[in-house]
Amino acid sequence: MKLKLIALAAMLAASGVAQAKIADSNDNGLSSSGDMFASLVSVSNNASFAVDLGLRLDQFTAASALVNADGVKLVWDLDAGTFSDLSSVSTGLGAQMQALNYGSVYSTFATPSVVGAADLKFDVKAMDGLPASFASAGANRYLSTSAASSITATNGQVFGMDTGGDNYVTAANADLTNSTHGTAFNTAGANMFNAGDATNVYFQQASGDNWTGSVSFTSTTSVSNDLNFYFLTNTSTNTATAASVTKYAGVWSFDSATAQLSYATAPVPEAETYAMMLAGLGLVGFMVSRRRKLV
Repeated sequence: MKLKLIALAAMLAASGVAQAKIADSNDNGLSSSGDMFASLVSVSNNASFAVDLGLRLDQFTAASALVNADGVKLVWDLDAGTFSDLSSVSTGLGAQMQALNYGSVYSTFATPSVVGAADLKFDVKAMDGLPASFASAGANRYLSTSAASSITATNGQVFGMDTGGDNYVTAANADLTNSTHGTAFNTAGANMFNAGDATNVYFQQASGDNWTGSVSFTSTTSVSNDLNFYFLTNTSTNTATAASVTKYAGVWSFDSATAQLSYATAPVPEAETYAMMLAGLGLVGFMVSRRRKLV
């Protein structure tokens, strides 16, 4: 029996099936950043779900001009384990996606009581941090959602975001009870919290709504609402100085009925809209010209 288990483990390792891990701020080294990941949580059900979105922080931020353009729509189906770029403009992000392997983790998590819970909430995060002692300007970079229309943070708060986020991701990666996580970073996986799991596997006790108390804003909102998206970086080693905070044009939403997580910007105006706008401007110009002649 023991030999069979060893053989099975070796076979799975060789095949690469279900080998996925959310990269935190330390996993990819100095050349690459941590992965973007989403969390769903219902405190009343003592349940949380963590999922790798298959893109790194540096890939998303490098496409800032593209993901801020009108007509962007990126959709992850957390149940089917698929990604769709439904944008009317080219973002190029689809070609950079890791393979997705969420297994059946979402369907296990999404019981009727969890999906129908009034307190079901979500957020999206990513990390690329260094200890404060190595924190030259821009060395600490984070992506975070918030329902707030604007947020602020000090360099000290940005430094503190690393610990809670890393603890949550590390614990989720190590949990084997229902996880599609493994040792590789080239496949995006998922995991949920079960009673009996390590404390930090549970979102509410690990990363939480405010990066383990590191920041003054809340990263989550109800699944019935949208979340704004922010890019935070330190401006110096001075912990009291304000950090740099940039807001993206798109918002995140989650549809619990379809298990679809979306990032979307304003739609591109239809040709008819432009025509009506030009006609309106022409009419205004005509009225102004006529008024001048009458005077």
